[in-house]
Amino acid sequence: MSISFSKQARLLLKISFLVTFAESMLVPMYAAFTEKVGGSILDAAIAYGVFAIATGLAIGLVGTRQVFERHTWRFLMAGFVASVLCDLSYILVQNKWQLFGVQIVAGLASGLIEPAWDSLFTDGIQDSAAKHWSVWAGGTHFLSGVAAFAGGLIAAWSSFTVLFISMASIDTVAVVLCLRGRQRETSVDTTPKQKVSVAA
Repeated sequence: MSISFSKQARLLLKISFLVTFAESMLVPMYAAFTEKVGGSILDAAIAYGVFAIATGLAIGLVGTRQVFERHTWRFLMAGFVASVLCDLSYILVQNKWQLFGVQIVAGLASGLIEPAWDSLFTDGIQDSAAKHWSVWAGGTHFLSGVAAFAGGLIAAWSSFTVLFISMASIDTVAVVLCLRGRQRETSVDTTPKQKVSVAA
């Protein structure tokens, strides 16, 4: 089975896989980090709730505006820049209240990234939407698992600081790729589509 990806779709997949890997590095260690800064298991749950609420509000407030549709690449890049800053901010967290504040920023970043990425990826699909989304979903789940192992090893063998710097570095690569996409925003992709083979 082969799937034809447009240049935009291939770029967006790379960006999504990078960010998924970076953010998933913290997932298995999140409760441990919350306890490290003086929080409890309940505080870890509250922090995740704050993140989810901030994400939902940002998507609703930003993703429904006309300016969002006109500058989608810019919103995507702004979300990734905020994500990098959030990764680095974890290094400075000393208590649960600071953690909650960082989670609000993380939620706002995610609220910019999710609708922008979904919109651009959908626009880049030229055939077989189900296969495109399956490649994305399969890839992100696979990388989430690998990143969980990597994040756990880094935190166990080194430190949370090294973990957060690693996350920020990976997210920075996504920012650079996003900048390339924005530079091509107004240009028409006239190059032939590249065939990407996926085993049936």
